[in-house]
Amino acid sequence: MTEYITADTIIPPFLPYPRFLLKMDISQTAKLLYALLLDRSTLSQKNGWQDTEGRTYIVYPITEIVEILDKSAMTVHSALNELDASGLLVRERRGFSTPNRLYVKVPEVPVVKETLDMTSRKLDTVPKENFTNEVKKTLDTTSRKLYPNQLNINKLKENQTKGASGEPPAPFGRYKNVFLTESEYAELKREYPDSIDRLIEEMSRYISSSGNDYMCHAAALSSWAEREKKENPKKGIPDYSYKEGESL
Repeated sequence: MTEYITADTIIPPFLPYPRFLLKMDISQTAKLLYALLLDRSTLSQKNGWQDTEGRTYIVYPITEIVEILDKSAMTVHSALNELDASGLLVRERRGFSTPNRLYVKVPEVPVVKETLDMTSRKLDTVPKENFTNEVKKTLDTTSRKLYPNQLNINKLKENQTKGASGEPPAPFGRYKNVFLTESEYAELKREYPDSIDRLIEEMSRYISSSGNDYMCHAAALSSWAEREKKENPKKGIPDYSYKEGESL
């Protein structure tokens, strides 16, 4: 039985599916597998599963993946190879009877060109004879676009080399992908002192996970802050004034 979604409907648990996957030329199984691995990575983050270099890793037996995705072991292995070839996954062998570590990777907007170049070089060094026909087809179409509109990204990076005032911007946020000049940050901090740092972190996560970006981060942050103020107005001191003719 199903029902319509209302304002009070509790959304059932779901997998994170980054938007950049929509434009990647990999199989649907590989995309679904990436969402599954990304979901497991969030659990590893919470449980503190980081190596000596601070990189979050997961342990996910093939048998469990096969059961969850309802795919054959061969299909799952092919999907893992696709993710590995696309630069979205790194597998580290841990020796006999020790489960492998899986490192799920996410692309970042400011280094798209470098990421694509690294992916292309990696694809050139992979022995294609080790893969199935499906994976070979994926490898033959090199230089995968991790984001839907490379022209817009190039234009964005050009605009980020200097702010509206001509000052060089500095990277902000956890993923260093929110660009603001010193004067832009100071103005935003003055207008939204209680929320701007949190909004910068939220924008950094959004850009990194979705593959979308803004032509002007300062303007976008201001828009976010104003919308938040309208949706969540602060409750001030109660108004105890009264009009003429009213009694207290």
